[in-house]
Amino acid sequence: MLDSCKLKSACNLPLIYNKKINTSGTSNADVPLADPGMYQLDITLRKGQSLAARDRGGTSDPYVKFKIGGKEVFRSKIIHKNLNPVWEEKACILVDHLREPLYVKVFDYDFGLQDDFMGSAFLDLTQLELNRPTDVTLPLKDPHYPDHDLGIILLSVTLTPKEGEHRTMLMRKSWKRSSKVMLSM
Repeated sequence: MLDSCKLKSACNLPLIYNKKINTSGTSNADVPLADPGMYQLDITLRKGQSLAARDRGGTSDPYVKFKIGGKEVFRSKIIHKNLNPVWEEKACILVDHLREPLYVKVFDYDFGLQDDFMGSAFLDLTQLELNRPTDVTLPLKDPHYPDHDLGIILLSVTLTPKEGEHRTMLMRKSWKRSSKVMLSM
């Protein structure tokens, strides 16, 4: 179950940590007391570089879709006629488990026609260090033409475990509706 964070309060839930004692002589790390079962993934879609031209004029109108487990969790705005777009857009995504990668797909917007595929990439969430902002460069590929260079997407991501006590509220299908009710109280 995923949901995009729409309220600041939903993205700032308290965390409880326990120091891990490391006997190998290297540094200690903060780790959750138990697997919280839910994580918050904060993403900043920074920019694209050297994206593929899909329009007649040698440009594209790129936008980015983020998916986890086959479900679209965020879609960026369209940057018109630009192969080096700068988005600087932020998204807060709630993730049930880390075994599903973040799937990033870039498209060229075509008014009234089917949008053109410009490339895709995966981000393995299990490789992210908890509570640490990480800059990520994702080379875009086309599965049908794996040798083609389709440019890169630059992201900043932070993965944070969430407390189990808030899980029930966040997983409700009527989350957006119930959030509005909670705010008006």
